[in-house]
Amino acid sequence: MTGRRVEMAALVLVSVAVVAAPLFGSRLIVYYFTITALYASVVIALNLLLGLAGQVSFAQTTFMAIGGYGTALMTVRLGLDPWLSILLAMLLAALAAFVIGRPLLRLRGHYLSMATFALALGTYSFVTAAMALTNGGIGISGIPPLEIADISFAEPRMFYILSWIFCALVLAGYILLAESHIGRAWRALATGQDIAATLGIDVPGFKLMAFVLAAVVASVSGSLYVEFTSFVGPDLYDINIILSLFFMLFIGGRGSTIGPIIGAGIVVIVPQLMSGLERYQNLIFFIILLLLLLIRPAGLFGRMRESVPLAALLPGWLRVSREGRSA
Repeated sequence: MTGRRVEMAALVLVSVAVVAAPLFGSRLIVYYFTITALYASVVIALNLLLGLAGQVSFAQTTFMAIGGYGTALMTVRLGLDPWLSILLAMLLAALAAFVIGRPLLRLRGHYLSMATFALALGTYSFVTAAMALTNGGIGISGIPPLEIADISFAEPRMFYILSWIFCALVLAGYILLAESHIGRAWRALATGQDIAATLGIDVPGFKLMAFVLAAVVASVSGSLYVEFTSFVGPDLYDINIILSLFFMLFIGGRGSTIGPIIGAGIVVIVPQLMSGLERYQNLIFFIILLLLLLIRPAGLFGRMRESVPLAALLPGWLRVSREGRSA
């Protein structure tokens, strides 16, 4: 079977599981599948940024925080409609990505990854310290649920449907962009920015476009997450979440279509299957991840020739030291 057929078969299996979960699963299964859909949407956007355009960014949690805190503050503090709050937070995230991205994306390679990592850590520090605005570590609770006419998404199964519809729309957008001339331009950027420039591609413009689109999806996902849980706090955007997003992408396979969803499902759901092993849960899970990345450096659905292993994102001095030891 070709790689595309394997991905299509996996997509069919995922679709069956998504349909079956609310019909036959418990409320806990519905909860974790909903979380999977929201994180998968963020990772699909990260796949667009890294898998297509070749831009390493750790800033997705920054834009998730803009969506989450923006929605919480506008609904709880200002009393705005939740749907309007999500829209306004999304526009704010797009503006922030545009303003931040113009100077930030002039950096390349590890300089870009370190700058975006610092931005993500700075976001976490800010929402923790800004007590007057964000309530610090206490967070903001009591976020009103989404409603459409007589339909309330406070019911978990209704929100489940909403989250997977959003994830499907993000995935469809990714596929359409990947197959368009924009996707081809992004692939040229990933191959080499200097090469792309010689082909007449607007390198800064296409880099900024990918950055803003990824930010918009992350913002909406962050808004939906806090609408689902009725709470937002700094722990939703700490370093563990930053690294988990990259784990999701590299487990599923950078540049693949279904990979982000599979990766998100593994990272969200598999630890819950080991809930009876609390003392060794993290150890066993990370051993499984390590073995998976060693056996399949390109991820479960990544193409070996087109994918970059996780080690390639390490700072140069650390990568050189590892290569020296292996030699």
